Amino acid sequence: MSDEFVIIRVPDILGKDGHEIENFYNRISQPLPDRQYVLDLKQVNFIRPYGVIALVIAGRNLSKTSGRKVIVQNISMQVYQYLERMNLFDVGSDWLQPTGILKERWNRTSHTYNLLELTIINQSKDIETVVSRSDNIFERWLQRSYLHDLLNVLIELCANVHEHSGDCYGCVLIQKVTSQGQAIVRLAVGDIGCGVRGSLFGSKKYNALEDSLDYLLKAMNGQTSRLTGRGGLGLRQVERIAGASSGCLWLRSENSAIFSRGTGTIQGIRNLAYVPGTQVAVELRSPLDIK
Repeated sequence: MSDEFVIIRVPDILGKDGHEIENFYNRISQPLPDRQYVLDLKQVNFIRPYGVIALVIAGRNLSKTSGRKVIVQNISMQVYQYLERMNLFDVGSDWLQPTGILKERWNRTSHTYNLLELTIINQSKDIETVVSRSDNIFERWLQRSYLHDLLNVLIELCANVHEHSGDCYGCVLIQKVTSQGQAIVRLAVGDIGCGVRGSLFGSKKYNALEDSLDYLLKAMNGQTSRLTGRGGLGLRQVERIAGASSGCLWLRSENSAIFSRGTGTIQGIRNLAYVPGTQVAVELRSPLDIK
């Protein structure tokens, strides 16, 4: 390969939590123009929804700067089938170009019972669609109260993308797995829009803040860009729902993040690699209620 190629070897962390995936973001920050970026997935054996979002963010950010699609190579059969099932290469066709495409592609149907494929949130109708589909998909597994909580989290996070990010290609996906009699639902949302700072910066009340973590904490405390400072309790509600189910919330924007297992447990993290926009991972747990 010529010198213009930049190969990024992705470690086997795309199936781990937000803290671990920061190691991947470290490798894609500060991209250069006029380069052909290559994501090498040879080491990757397992991926979860937030890892898929990380690949989307990488593809969009690198291709936006370089002006070229990002090549994705050395994808194992297992990982390729998962990414196909999640619809990554169809949704990300403008940013990601996989090599060594397999002849047999995953047969996705509207009757998939344990996941919501990667879906772009561009308008309010998209939110209605993903909520309706998620209701139909996950009602098979979750008690009604837990399903209601999942849909509330989904509405809040998708609405934030649509109403506040300024990004027409923010994405969401959900997967359910089972473990020890529980349904574990993992939801991930990501965009490369204005970020939490950008959504709050319109208010003079917050213009003096310099640290991106301060903006995250303001958002988590229910404060918004509204002049009254009222409203915006959605992220706090997401945190409460996650904690009540023995799940967790990971929220990152720019170069900071927060991690929470419920109200009053927030851990703030500074000095991360700079990534534009906002990326969120939520894990919810529910007793199995197979119908």
